[in-house]
Amino acid sequence: MLKIRVISAIVGLPILFFVLIKGGAFLTAALIILSIIGLNEFYNATKQIGIRPVKIFGYLSVLVIYFLENKLWNFDILVIISMILLLLLLTNRKYTIKDYALTLMGIIYIPVFFLYIEKIREIPNGMYIVWFIFIVSWMTDTFAYFTGRFFGNHKLIPSISPKKTVEGAIGGIIGSIVGCVIFALLFPQSNVSLYLGVVIGLLGSLVAQIGDLVASAIKRNCYIKDFGKIIPGHGGILDRFDSILFVSPFIYFFFQYII
Repeated sequence: MLKIRVISAIVGLPILFFVLIKGGAFLTAALIILSIIGLNEFYNATKQIGIRPVKIFGYLSVLVIYFLENKLWNFDILVIISMILLLLLLTNRKYTIKDYALTLMGIIYIPVFFLYIEKIREIPNGMYIVWFIFIVSWMTDTFAYFTGRFFGNHKLIPSISPKKTVEGAIGGIIGSIVGCVIFALLFPQSNVSLYLGVVIGLLGSLVAQIGDLVASAIKRNCYIKDFGKIIPGHGGILDRFDSILFVSPFIYFFFQYII
């Protein structure tokens, strides 16, 4: 399994580097694809508990969100989408209020959260800052995995994720801090000091692990092991990007409203 995960990373990293460095239409197209696949995984998961999301509405909403992102305030886009969904509640009795609610939840959780990667790329020094999303998420994931595997004895939240340990969580935080500090040293153009690197690594790792646990909770509620199988060794898009979905807004808020 570890070998397959490494091979998948070797194949995927060059694509990630290309998309993040190029930005613009390349990044938008990549995020739209990830959002639609991820949304499909989420909707398929909820089917296991008797929910019938309005799939086509969700997919069209992804296009609306990304094409209108620079024309309307994001909150306005969500209000428009919500109003249309509530109108459908009146005109289409095929779906229940739960179906519409989970349709909207998926739209917010996946394409809207993913959108913050693009928003970070567009802010000053965004070309460098955007990398903190992936450094925090993947260093946390990697260090938590190996620390938990070799030293894990105390379960973190077994009712949600039986394999996660307190030792793994601490290892993930340490890995994230180390990764952020090294990046800050290598790329002073990011204007991130070593102190900020430590803060981003610490807080970001906590957010990443919350994102991971949220995805685990959703899977447990839907009685599934993985969201999909599209990425060998990792599962679905949501299995690989669960922490990134949470870290992306965090990094944006941190640099926009705190720094």
